[in-house]
Amino acid sequence: MQDQINAQQDLFPRFPRVTEQPIPWGPQNKLRAANEYKAIVDSNTGKVFSIVSKDYKIISHEQAIEQIESVIAKNDNLGRYDTKIDLYNGGGRMRCTFTFPEISAEIERGDYINPQLHLSNSYDVTWPFVVTLGALRVLCSNGLVIGVEIFNIKKRHVYELDELHIRESIANATKRFKKQTEKWRNLTDIPLHPKTYERVMRSMKFGKNAAEEIQHRIDHDADGHNNKNFAVISLWTFYNVLTWYITHKAVSLNHRVEMENRLRIAMVCFRRAQNGSRKGH
Repeated sequence: MQDQINAQQDLFPRFPRVTEQPIPWGPQNKLRAANEYKAIVDSNTGKVFSIVSKDYKIISHEQAIEQIESVIAKNDNLGRYDTKIDLYNGGGRMRCTFTFPEISAEIERGDYINPQLHLSNSYDVTWPFVVTLGALRVLCSNGLVIGVEIFNIKKRHVYELDELHIRESIANATKRFKKQTEKWRNLTDIPLHPKTYERVMRSMKFGKNAAEEIQHRIDHDADGHNNKNFAVISLWTFYNVLTWYITHKAVSLNHRVEMENRLRIAMVCFRRAQNGSRKGH
């Protein structure tokens, strides 16, 4: 297992060189290995990422990426893809974004989006091995958040990657993307209501400076203001102001992922607004 990890890491020199090391315990003169546990360590720096059970199976960042790439290669409908790798905590957390430029959908005239897959993995056991569906708004390079989890291993030490049905899960990604595209198109015709704005902003838990910057962007993108000085914008525009802030203003990968998770929860408010609009008609 360790030889396989080392061979993969030679292809990805940015990543930590992860090893499994025994954990000594007991009095200084009677140290012995803790048989039930082991440490996940970067052998290049000595950084200890986590202490896990002896049965825990490491999924290396390299192994995770290669597994998804092999699955994508077997799905002809996905076409060419671009990758972007982001690291946090000295490489203890990794996200690889796969963007598919040959697949596109038009939300409004000239406003195109491409599907994305976000692969997350960690050695500090903060993130499970998870694949989520997302999208790239080509117009302003915003990363759009979709409330859909394609694949998630929450108990990684139980599994081997080859035993999992990742291929079937990713094969359905394009169908889910098309469904989400229709939902986004609907947002373009629904005006943002003050109550929806308040609920979403409360759910996002932005600090004062962030809230002010978002409000400034809303005012900039709005088609004027009503008699109560509330910006006249669609739910689609509001959603994109939020994703613009998350994509371009997050201070770190960890911060961005945290805000994306908040937005997934806040999307309930968008669905309520959509349902309310349908009833109104």
